[in-house]
Amino acid sequence: MSRHISVPCLRMLTPALAIGLSLSGCATGGSMGTGPTSFTQAGRVGPDDGADSCHAQAVALDETGNFFGQDILSGAAIGAVGGGLIGGLAGGNWKSALIGAAAGGAVGAAGGYWAALQQQQQSESQMDATVTSNLTSENAQINQTQVAFNNDMDCRFQQAQTIRQQYAAGQITQDQATTQMAQVKAWAQRDLGLAQTIDGQIQSRGAQFDTAVTNLSSNTAAPANPPETVASQDGAMRQATPLYLRPDPSAPVVGQTARREAVTVTGNSNGYALVQTADGTRGFVPLDTVGRPGSHQRLNVPSSTAQSSGGSQIQQLDGSNAASRDAFAQNVSVSQSAVANGFQLSS
Repeated sequence: MSRHISVPCLRMLTPALAIGLSLSGCATGGSMGTGPTSFTQAGRVGPDDGADSCHAQAVALDETGNFFGQDILSGAAIGAVGGGLIGGLAGGNWKSALIGAAAGGAVGAAGGYWAALQQQQQSESQMDATVTSNLTSENAQINQTQVAFNNDMDCRFQQAQTIRQQYAAGQITQDQATTQMAQVKAWAQRDLGLAQTIDGQIQSRGAQFDTAVTNLSSNTAAPANPPETVASQDGAMRQATPLYLRPDPSAPVVGQTARREAVTVTGNSNGYALVQTADGTRGFVPLDTVGRPGSHQRLNVPSSTAQSSGGSQIQQLDGSNAASRDAFAQNVSVSQSAVANGFQLSS
């Protein structure tokens, strides 16, 4: 009997293990569809029936998952260890990724990619060139996924804003507005689940690259300097300021802070501070709007998105990979709180 994994089932797993689950663990069921449709794009993002004006953005996000569902090296499944390296992910789609992961058992083991390189009996210079090429492709794809996720979330929050405007103008009733808003939130939560699954795959692959680069660089170059870890700080808003989904004034507004409101500051990106309000909503505000508690002085917030410096070319690429995947993970996390606390009729 065939078994099927739905995306909600994957969301119950830790990201690193999501694609490594045995197919017997999560069987048919879930709101994303049942039976064979769980493995279809329509089963993951819904049919293109004209009801969802953001369907194209959801499809674009979903399609980026195909890349991360594949093995990094052709014929060598991610995380496969020992003599039986499997190529179960060769289908290049989410279904093949899940089936291959189940067959591999040890998917996610940090040494799988390195073991696969050694199995190919490449010289060290050939392995360096292979990893450099793989990292270059990986970094470009993470950037593409980030753009797709941004476009999808922007569209979802615009849907919500349109409903608010129609309700305020008396074009729809409160019951209609409430029903429509609930549907948009459900779509946003579904898309967020896709992003979380993709993020888990990105992080797992990142561990593979880190191991390979460490092994290749151990005797040839000084290690790159890692970016600083930013500790959380207490802050207070110097003025009333909108909370943005991303460090960009054109990003959706996901909340509103009041003057002197206490916030927790956890990062700095592109001139914006990442803050969390008392109700758990996270978002970005301009750096100069955050001060020290009980003071008018600006709060000094170290950058949380600086890339590693120094090291060889391959180490620089791996540092860029780490920065890109951390930025995507942060964006998914911020969007999670925004979706959970947003989509109300009153903005």
